[in-house]
Amino acid sequence: MTKVRRMTTIRKKNLLYLFAALIVVASASAGHAEVPATLRVGRAGHAFDHVGAISEQADVAAASGVTIIYASGLGALGYEGLPADAEFKRQRDAVAQYNRGAKERGIELSMGYLCATSIVGLESFDDEWSEDFRSSFRTLPSEWRQLDRQGNALASWYGGEYHPACMNHPDWRAYEQFMVRHTLDTGHDGIFFDNPTVHPDGCYCAHCMKKFAAFLQENSTTAPLVAGGQGDSTEAMRAIAVANPRSFLQFRSTIARDFLAEMRSFARTIAPEALITCNNSLNSPDRLYAQSRIYGYNIYEMSQAEDFVLVEDMVNQPRITPEGQTFEYGPTYKQLHAISHGKPIVAVTLAGGDYYTAPNLVRLAMAEAAAHGASYLSWPAWPEEQRERMAAAIRPQADLLREYERLLNEGQARDDVHLFLPFRRWVETDHCRASELAAELCRANIQFRVVSEGDFTIPRSSGRQPVFLLESRSVLTPDEASLVAQFEQAGGRVVAAGNADWLAAVQEAIDRPALTLSGPPTVRAVVCDQPNRTIVHLYNLNIQRLSSFEDRVTPATDVKLTVRVPMNAAGDAILRTADEQGTRGPLKFTARAEGGDALVDVHIPRIDVSAIIVITP
Repeated sequence: MTKVRRMTTIRKKNLLYLFAALIVVASASAGHAEVPATLRVGRAGHAFDHVGAISEQADVAAASGVTIIYASGLGALGYEGLPADAEFKRQRDAVAQYNRGAKERGIELSMGYLCATSIVGLESFDDEWSEDFRSSFRTLPSEWRQLDRQGNALASWYGGEYHPACMNHPDWRAYEQFMVRHTLDTGHDGIFFDNPTVHPDGCYCAHCMKKFAAFLQENSTTAPLVAGGQGDSTEAMRAIAVANPRSFLQFRSTIARDFLAEMRSFARTIAPEALITCNNSLNSPDRLYAQSRIYGYNIYEMSQAEDFVLVEDMVNQPRITPEGQTFEYGPTYKQLHAISHGKPIVAVTLAGGDYYTAPNLVRLAMAEAAAHGASYLSWPAWPEEQRERMAAAIRPQADLLREYERLLNEGQARDDVHLFLPFRRWVETDHCRASELAAELCRANIQFRVVSEGDFTIPRSSGRQPVFLLESRSVLTPDEASLVAQFEQAGGRVVAAGNADWLAAVQEAIDRPALTLSGPPTVRAVVCDQPNRTIVHLYNLNIQRLSSFEDRVTPATDVKLTVRVPMNAAGDAILRTADEQGTRGPLKFTARAEGGDALVDVHIPRIDVSAIIVITP
């Protein structure tokens, strides 16, 4: 098994380097691979083309501004075991024709659906296999399932005819590679793997136990557990797993990563530019730690083997409820950037698990994602009577983002605060305190960045050091605590959020805030810089969901901003928006010099959904 750097064993020399970045200028994107043009924020519009009985909606998706579809493709055939050869060929031909038509309508990428673990209808799964195809496997499909501690097959958490296959089983991997080949051969540009999950009670199969032994041997602290032949048998390794639950948890979190890495390597022998992603889950932000513990959904691990990271939130569609509660996804985007190895982030955010989202709420979600350097994934498989209206209402937002793609990429987000996300703590607890701190910072419109122990670079921001915020000094290792002390001795400000007034302490510690905002509490602002311009993203959460296809916008009025820009003077401030009735065009402003920067005061009479301000010398 390929050895990877684990977040649980950061060495002191790495920490010295990382904390040295507290006092030097560093690029936030250093060391990350270049993002393919088709995945750039603004250009990329993602969408599932199917839901329930409605499928193959590439034409509707394209009409709404989508450029990347997630098509059902051969996915259902794959998890049901494949039909007879003649029928399989007929369906492959139909999928290929659909993909050709999608590209003719403007779709740039089609991602084919495959399930990473599902076997549906085990008794009939291999009924239609030819003898030649059957002979390519050493074992029967019934042996590909995930097993419990006693070696018994585990029932799927979905119930019914579902059975969870083990992603470490060689024959299941061979079967999945067969499906990858045919998916790419039918015109898909990559694979979306759904459900790369490990059963909460497994898996203890012989293949997992063999890899668990290798996992333990990679780490000097756990290698003695399998020394001297103690782990020579499957049963012995099962006993070791039970006796060492922390190590087994950590191992389980690598299973999907290793599966995806093998699938990606195989896919690129067929199509060198094939893209691989998966359902990284995160059904709600409070599951960031818990999902790693329960189902092995570890985004830090999986993202190492993905070309981009896709999450499916079921509750946090940005909006306001009739009772005045606001939902937003901005805090989560920032955390995802911290643990995803610089990979592009894509999210679908729903309200109450409803796959349909009203048009202004879609536009809001698109704006929120773009403001945080991410892309939104919609679900435009609408009923026929809704398609034309929905596509027409959403399209202006897609056109705006595409027109100003250059403003959404290669920028440096302002970071008055660096929030520490000790992601390694998922092994210890379901509760991620950093998620709560991020939500509070967003509500206060404090400009911040999330850093994890895997990428702990904290650069100067416009000649000043950000405030370093952490949930408690107790989450630091001794080496980290020593380096934090050095940072403080050098003049850095550290706030531990152990007291109720931590937010006030953070605000007081920020000597020159990037932005102050006066206006409705539902307005969010995100500031970033590019050479010779400062960009301010604004979006209004005051949109109520009335139904799957209707919403109500309450405009934000009389919004006043003071923006600190790294230039001697401001010459122009121009507002771009897709809002029909919102303020747009050149803005009146005043500017004054302060400490080598310019403070720009701007008044915006009205924002309906979102706007982008561009300030230039």
